[in-house]
Amino acid sequence: MTDEEEHRRDRRDQALERNKAKFADYVQIHTIEGKVITRADEKKILEEGLTRFGLDFREAQGILLSVASEREIALVSHVEHHIDIFLQQVVKRGKVPRKDFNKANLLYRKMTNDTIPVSEIRTRIKQMMEHNGWTGRRRRWLFGSRRWFKKI
Repeated sequence: MTDEEEHRRDRRDQALERNKAKFADYVQIHTIEGKVITRADEKKILEEGLTRFGLDFREAQGILLSVASEREIALVSHVEHHIDIFLQQVVKRGKVPRKDFNKANLLYRKMTNDTIPVSEIRTRIKQMMEHNGWTGRRRRWLFGSRRWFKKI
């Protein structure tokens, strides 16, 4: 390898490192106002990392995750992933008990730093359940109702 090729490669590496640092600053600016990054914001930030800063997807996602971890900011996509795993563990015959639904609600609230209203959290969890084909379990064995689930 010639000295010129080595010099070009070093300049590319330096430019890539500058872009990574600029992207990290960009992510920090977007996380100033809140403690949660929604799916739409996450998508927008990652698109900027790809287009404006010339990073590949894994680099952009890694920087986003590291900044979110440093600043203790929740990513809604990760929270919903963990809630989905929890619900998969408690579902029986396609039904989720109210007690476990409420546990998922509290877990979601805690993981998003109490920034999302409870009514919105309940709606999101219900949508996740319906997406998986699950429903709420009756309150009692024979004559119970699922009114608690329908009211959400």
